[in-house]
Amino acid sequence: MFTEKHFPSSVSGEELDNYLENAWYRMGQSIFTCHFLFFEEKLFSPIWTRLPLDGYAFRKRLRKLMGRNEQLFRTCVRPAQLDDEKEALFQVYKNNFNGRLSPTLKICLQDNFDFNIFATYEIAIYHGHKLVAYSFFDLGKHSLASIKGVYDPAYEKFSLGFYTMLREIQYGQELGFKYYYPGYIVPGFPRFDYKTRIGKEEEVQYFNLKQHAWLPLTKFSQQDVPIQFLSQKLMDTGWALTQHDIMCQILYYPAYEANIFGYGDERFLESPLFLNCFSNVFPRPRFIVYFDIWKEKYVFCHCMPIEDLGFYFEYSMQFDTGDARHFLDFIMKKTVIVETENIQEIVGLAVSISKLLKPPSKMRRFLK
Repeated sequence: MFTEKHFPSSVSGEELDNYLENAWYRMGQSIFTCHFLFFEEKLFSPIWTRLPLDGYAFRKRLRKLMGRNEQLFRTCVRPAQLDDEKEALFQVYKNNFNGRLSPTLKICLQDNFDFNIFATYEIAIYHGHKLVAYSFFDLGKHSLASIKGVYDPAYEKFSLGFYTMLREIQYGQELGFKYYYPGYIVPGFPRFDYKTRIGKEEEVQYFNLKQHAWLPLTKFSQQDVPIQFLSQKLMDTGWALTQHDIMCQILYYPAYEANIFGYGDERFLESPLFLNCFSNVFPRPRFIVYFDIWKEKYVFCHCMPIEDLGFYFEYSMQFDTGDARHFLDFIMKKTVIVETENIQEIVGLAVSISKLLKPPSKMRRFLK
């Protein structure tokens, strides 16, 4: 599965280390992993990152930033505390943030519960007696995970959001931790690129989904981006089908996360992108092709949409785009026609099926 979410009642340091090692991340009082995200009507792939701390040293530019801010601000490192002062700063930050954030800090960090199952610490930055920035990070046994950073927009020129990350790294080094996990970057969506500035490309690592291994960013390529890989596979298939006059369309499928909505039936489609074949005959998908990353095979199957899911998803997901649109039903895989590494095998079967299909009535009248 591409998306999983757990709701543990407690998390030990060793358990958190294991989650982080496998590219999971905390959200509220749950912990999850995902490899696809929707931003601004488009589908992206998050790439999970980490920084090994053994032997790491801050570069000159980072030392300069830290030295300047240490002269201007007072820093406290301590167990996390939620209070009115932090909530007030969170609201100021949220109102100036270009995107969506939780309504309150308590909802963001603890799902509005009065307890926290994680060992969370904070970096608090003060200008005199005024709180101007803070960040929260979780402690495992050998790992730290950066969770949330907040700063006063009036102090933006001091890079306090990035500075708190550097102080988290420094704290981890002082305590002998092995890894620092800043979260994900999103190729094609530069808002998260600042996380790669914490180290050199050969120092910062990314999680390679196919190899299930952490590799240095120097080895990163576009083929490591799941959405790029899937898109290319389906475009290749679509091109091959159109050579035989089989109309098809690439569609986004937000309901690939059906399992986290409580629908555990394994017959539901679990790919965020698929090819709707015979789209002139079946505007609602009946025959589809998707690529199974885990098996490294194309899957051609007969399916059935079974439930309107429009109300589950963000309004932005309902817009059509130039080359794809969102399909907001659950898709039930009724019959797998073939799993294959060969596109031409799918083409041959599709050609056979097309001979049995009739175009819709309006098209038949046009053809006459």
